[in-house]
Amino acid sequence: MKKLKMLILAVLLITMAMQMGYPDNIFAERVVTVTVNGEVIQFDEPARLINARTMVPMRKIYETLGATVQWVDEAQLIIATFKTSIIAMEIGKNSFDITELLTGETRKIDLDVPPQVVGIGTTLVPVRAISEALGKNVDWDDKTSTVIITDN
Repeated sequence: MKKLKMLILAVLLITMAMQMGYPDNIFAERVVTVTVNGEVIQFDEPARLINARTMVPMRKIYETLGATVQWVDEAQLIIATFKTSIIAMEIGKNSFDITELLTGETRKIDLDVPPQVVGIGTTLVPVRAISEALGKNVDWDDKTSTVIITDN
């Protein structure tokens, strides 16, 4: 009987909270917008926050920023080429490598959230790490939940 009372109380509290109209509905997922040089980017799979990091569909962000991208299914590997750099990211790995072709130098970049596959096969990558790896500036507008990417 005590469990039933607790369940009823919990349902009532949730119902009341929803009717009070909290700003940005605390029960909904936060909608994130991404802009590149002032243009809003439309993704097939929406950008989303995962562990406080904005994750976006891999192919669209790379191509929008001027890189070419390949998906190697057998290795769960993303390979992007941008100017004279090659970026290699692996699904589930908390770092990625950037190799500069002119010097042969490879840098390792650590990630808070690794690339991941969601839904029916969309690969999400952390937008800030990708953008900065390609030499872009990245800002966050918390009021509008917008990632702002600009050229240097």
